[in-house]
Amino acid sequence: MDLIDQAERKAHARALGLYVFAGFTVLFLAFSFSTWRPSFFQGMWLGFTLVSTLYLSPLATRLKNGPLAQLLEDEVTREHRRVSSESGFWAALVAAAGMLMLSGGATALTLGDGARLIFTAAIVVAQVRLATLELRAAR
Repeated sequence: MDLIDQAERKAHARALGLYVFAGFTVLFLAFSFSTWRPSFFQGMWLGFTLVSTLYLSPLATRLKNGPLAQLLEDEVTREHRRVSSESGFWAALVAAAGMLMLSGGATALTLGDGARLIFTAAIVVAQVRLATLELRAAR
């Protein structure tokens, strides 16, 4: 197996990992609203959100040197990261606007709950968008 095949397999695995991380982030967000151990799930949500943010940034691949890391962090991947970050930004704005519209009525959401919803919307949309773009580019 040559270097290009390794890079393609690793990029495919990374894209699937982004889908898994997005799913777990949403799952832990939902569990953080439960009455059973909410602080544990809030901590798990925070951990997954921080790891997801690192995973979305180019920092994770730039810390590694070598030809495989250079193949994984090419100009197409950088453009995909930019587009996915832009999508996450717009998702955060839409989520914040939705929270603002809901704040007029009687809601049971606290400020922390709203912030978790907005952060999750931004991170999950960015992850799904990056994974989709990377899988499309691999075809």
